[in-house]
Amino acid sequence: MIRLSTFICRRIDAQVFAAQSSQEEKQLCLRYAKICDAIAIRAIGIVALIGFVLCISTGCASGPKIIVPESVIGRWRGIESGALLEFTETGIFVVETKEGVTLLGRCVFDATRVTLRYQLGAAVCPEEPGQYTLEVEGSNMRTADPSDSCFDRRTMMAQAWQREAK
Repeated sequence: MIRLSTFICRRIDAQVFAAQSSQEEKQLCLRYAKICDAIAIRAIGIVALIGFVLCISTGCASGPKIIVPESVIGRWRGIESGALLEFTETGIFVVETKEGVTLLGRCVFDATRVTLRYQLGAAVCPEEPGQYTLEVEGSNMRTADPSDSCFDRRTMMAQAWQREAK
């Protein structure tokens, strides 16, 4: 890659020789070109650094951020089944049944509407999304308006849930 100072010097050299300028003028032009080169390199470095910082601060490498409402984050115990349901702030949810089955999935919230999707390879309905409206009042949570083709998840989510102490 051609350096900026070399490019500038070639252009200046052509002008200097055309005007038959002195060696001193040629050295002055060369010095000016090197200063411009240093400024350009610093500017490129600063732009790259700013881009990197912006990329990190907006999470470009991690994809879209998943926001889970504060009222939902935590561990919930199913009143009827005794199953444990945990929502994390990162959009991961875990279900542990009384029988010892553990299911892991991702959740995406849109206000009080949540879409649940078990991970690929789950024993129950892998990668099939189910949507619910969550109604949280204090330490109690219920689901409403289910839209889920997964019978087992729909049955589990239909019960009342109570928040477990931290």
